[in-house]
Amino acid sequence: MNAFVAAARHLSFSKAGKELFVTQSAISRHIATLENYLGHAMFIRATNGLQLTRMGATYLSLIRPALHTLESATSQVMTTQQSAKSLNLSAAPTFAAQWLFPRLKTFREVHPDISINFVRYSVADYKSTELDFDASIQYGYGDWHDGNATYLTGRETRVVCSPEYLKQQRISSLEDIKKCTLLQHIEIPLSWEYWFSTYTGDYDRARFGPGFNLFSMVMQAASSGFGVALMPDCLIEKELATGQLVDVFDRSFESPLGYYLCAPNWRSNMESYDRLSQWLSHECFHSGAAPVNSRTPPGKSSAADCPYCDANSA
Repeated sequence: MNAFVAAARHLSFSKAGKELFVTQSAISRHIATLENYLGHAMFIRATNGLQLTRMGATYLSLIRPALHTLESATSQVMTTQQSAKSLNLSAAPTFAAQWLFPRLKTFREVHPDISINFVRYSVADYKSTELDFDASIQYGYGDWHDGNATYLTGRETRVVCSPEYLKQQRISSLEDIKKCTLLQHIEIPLSWEYWFSTYTGDYDRARFGPGFNLFSMVMQAASSGFGVALMPDCLIEKELATGQLVDVFDRSFESPLGYYLCAPNWRSNMESYDRLSQWLSHECFHSGAAPVNSRTPPGKSSAADCPYCDANSA
């Protein structure tokens, strides 16, 4: 088959032979065998070179998708095997900086043989087989149907602002938020709208306010006194502890969005991915350093099933 494809690409047996590191006569024999098997001539052998017959051109167009699928599957399996001890991870920037990096030292201590390589963040499209990463940490609803998605944290959110802004506004009830400047995450335009509809009733100006494309920018704007922000608990632990931000209502609010560890279905069985997934589950749901108000959602393993908890109790 490779001989036929190479000969069709070059319209030359000799060039096909050079590509496949065999002789011209070997290519000719392979083509003759294929033609005998199919019962059709694939090439017109002329003095000025080769030409595909109509049946040869048809056959080439029919087998190309299958060849592409075979090449893709081979590449995926080889990549998975080669990456058993490494993982190219695409992580949401603010989550990586605020939550993951401060904890990553413990992963390296437990798994010194696993290398986590952080690559450019991009929104997951697991229908594509040509990804720049093996796994990603995404913020969303967890509905990536073409990939394996495991909830980590982030559904608990808080309304926060700077201490100075809170003194100016004197917020005492949920309704008072309507008189505040609402800091918007432009990639998550429905977050305030969902909050108002769930906790106070619909508000027609829920999407109005300064917009930013990263949670880190929303957080910095809130710290600078621009307005109030709706932030996942896991991103603002340090800022709340140092007083850079204050929790307006001293309570968390449930959000339908959260951070998920995701991978294409065909890469979710990688050893490096499995180890990272187990460690993240421990950090989110069993560790003493777990985010405020985090809890094990339905379907997650308990501490009794966690290898890290087992090791600590041994």
